[in-house]
Amino acid sequence: MTKKSLSIYIFSYNRVEFLANAIESCLNYSLSFDLTVIDDNSSDPETKILLHNLPDQVKLIQPLQNKTMRHGGLYNNMQMALESSTSDWMLFIQDDMQLVRPLEKDDYQYIEDFFKQFPKKAFLNPVFLKGQRHKRNQRITYINDNFPCYFRNSSGKKHQTGFSYTDVFIAHRTRLLDKDWVFSLNENENSLQAKENFGLMGFMASPFVMYLPQVPVYRGKYKTLAVKLAEKWSGSDPKSFIKKNKKNWDKFKARDLNNLPTAENYLECIDKNIKKPYQYSTVNNYIFLRIFHKLELLWNSVK
Repeated sequence: MTKKSLSIYIFSYNRVEFLANAIESCLNYSLSFDLTVIDDNSSDPETKILLHNLPDQVKLIQPLQNKTMRHGGLYNNMQMALESSTSDWMLFIQDDMQLVRPLEKDDYQYIEDFFKQFPKKAFLNPVFLKGQRHKRNQRITYINDNFPCYFRNSSGKKHQTGFSYTDVFIAHRTRLLDKDWVFSLNENENSLQAKENFGLMGFMASPFVMYLPQVPVYRGKYKTLAVKLAEKWSGSDPKSFIKKNKKNWDKFKARDLNNLPTAENYLECIDKNIKKPYQYSTVNNYIFLRIFHKLELLWNSVK
């Protein structure tokens, strides 16, 4: 394998416990890499303390952003990371995620081989599939004939999110720059330009990243009352995934690829009370709070 470099970027805002968990998973599970936290100017005192005391090998960037944006400064921050990086590949994750298994030499080789096999593609998805969407995943996901990865059948789909692009990915940096890529300010627009420039996004046969269940959600930099209540009732600690041994992950990598990499089949939460299929937003645990959450967002949008 030729020597290639991978940079990991964690995009974060005001979730100290989640950011700490994401950083720890990267430090525990990656080989040589550059790790950068891009914090969207957190205001929480505990988050500020963590950011001030990051391990020496973790870089910190806090760009100024427009606070009125729906996703804070996420896409501007992504653009800044793209333009400032010197790595061959870039892994973009968010603070409510973690690496769930060791990223080993064969994984680096897999990433390199994927981009060699598909010289026109710039995005590779490293995330497990969600069990709550299992039937849909079975319907739209197919195994590539010439390389061990998945693609999704997007024919007839109005929105391309999840087919050509998601906000979490491994990117081939130079291919993005060669196309003068500029992140748009919503996921669907990024998906449309990704489809136009690079076609369908690949999905790793053996992913290594996953969202944590039951996470407090922001809209922009705002939590609704429903989200605050759900967080209070469910607790604010990350529902992180347990470590599994190498034998377990070797078996996972060697499985029949007809067995889709669905998180609920391969990942277990430390908190055994977390039910499957996992709910990835805390507010979704409570039907009436979910309704109030949507009503408050609607009310705020028309004020």
